[in-house]
Amino acid sequence: MTDNNNSSAKKAFLFGSPVSHSISPAMHNLSFKILGINANYSAIDIDLDNIDSVTKYIRNDDFMGANVTMPLKNDIGKYIDRYDTSSRLSYCLNTIVPENGELAGYTTDGAGFVDSLYNNDIDVKNRSILILGIGGAARSIIVKCAFEGAKSITIAVRNVNKLRVPSEFSTNIESETSCPIKIIQLDSDIMNAAIDESDIIINATPVGMTDNNCLIDKKYLKPSHIVCDLIYKPSMTKLLLNAKACGCKYMNGKDMLLYQGARSFKLWTGKDMPIDEVKKMYFTD
Repeated sequence: MTDNNNSSAKKAFLFGSPVSHSISPAMHNLSFKILGINANYSAIDIDLDNIDSVTKYIRNDDFMGANVTMPLKNDIGKYIDRYDTSSRLSYCLNTIVPENGELAGYTTDGAGFVDSLYNNDIDVKNRSILILGIGGAARSIIVKCAFEGAKSITIAVRNVNKLRVPSEFSTNIESETSCPIKIIQLDSDIMNAAIDESDIIINATPVGMTDNNCLIDKKYLKPSHIVCDLIYKPSMTKLLLNAKACGCKYMNGKDMLLYQGARSFKLWTGKDMPIDEVKKMYFTD
């Protein structure tokens, strides 16, 4: 089996800050080892001040690819030569791939999320979706769900008048997918009505990660809801505990993390990540 730590190994990275907690190096390096790919994946702590030097550095022959996380996710696009449809429409990317002497940008968050739904026997087609938040991962999910045939997507944000996305974000998605996109105010009567009308509810905010808060009152949940929280530590946020108590089908963000990584891996190597082995090693509670 090929040693993926030798000097001739292709290099893959996770760029962002902080990244020391990330499981990505472990899952990708295990996959390289299993498949005999001579490559090594490292997490590099990089902030916005160093983004220019990073993108210059990776334009060399031994660069295989990279994942990008905050705070670089929304700004690194200006250093990339071209984008796939999802990253273009979502105005963010999380995966960089060298292609024909250029750097191509992709977003695998949305596809990874939809893959995680399918893995849990959930289909987004003809479903009404409510998503809380409009950050990079949320936008990637919105785009992918629209392309997968969602009936409608409602985005709940704290302040509809101070969105950090271009005004054409919604209309561009609607014109390319025919999926209606609506942006509403979080904590409003309109949102409560949207909860009632939704099939799938997704928390794409950090609320619940470090506290016991929840953006949706338990009284609005019903057993027919599918409740997803992109947070995976803790594995059961207050939102998911409420969903469980109400008899909803629910899931955290752990499978999304796995499947978005698998999507990146395929873009870099052309091979399928050994999902079962990676899941057994790093994604079992």
